[in-house]
Amino acid sequence: MIMLLQWDGLTDRDRFNQWYLDQRDEFSDLARDAAWNRLFEVLGERPEWVNLPRPGNRSGFSPLHQAAWHGADFAVVSRLIAHGAWRTQRARDGRRPVDIAREQGHTHLLDLLEPVTVRPLPSPPDALEHQVHTLMRESTGRCFEEIEHLLPPLAPLTEGPAVRVVFTVVGMMGGFRYHLERDYVHVHASSRMDADDGDHYRVTPTGWTAIK
Repeated sequence: MIMLLQWDGLTDRDRFNQWYLDQRDEFSDLARDAAWNRLFEVLGERPEWVNLPRPGNRSGFSPLHQAAWHGADFAVVSRLIAHGAWRTQRARDGRRPVDIAREQGHTHLLDLLEPVTVRPLPSPPDALEHQVHTLMRESTGRCFEEIEHLLPPLAPLTEGPAVRVVFTVVGMMGGFRYHLERDYVHVHASSRMDADDGDHYRVTPTGWTAIK
């Protein structure tokens, strides 16, 4: 099953419209307060939100980070992962959910939260991620200089057989969709200003080429 999930790299809360900001803040409050039943109701309507931190990304805590901090029940954490929660996702200070659970002494969650690689990235992964980020910077002109965005890590692509990610870029009037193929990352750059489907790229650790 294909999972289409969001990466929110925008760090300026003022860039969100108020309606969306209120909705996202409410979602983050549910995770912060361990209101899991209501959170899963929201995910039923907005499944792509499962890895989103509070708008502004100050701590970078996703719902799975919050579940690890609270020491949530095994069933709650399993359900978040089934929804597509990324065990590899790092908070702004670099901690993964498993690191937080370990620090808090929630040993019942350690095995469950340890990241599992379902599909490895083409080697070397650091070079691959560098190439993807370079392509994104070059495709957006000055957007990343004018408005800070945290660029997405590629590690979450390894966590499932068909993980696809949407990364909206303010100022681009669009953004990127990307997913892992057998030996490359497929990046689709598009804007509402495009007269066509946008641009598709095949990205490897050594560079990228346009897909016609």
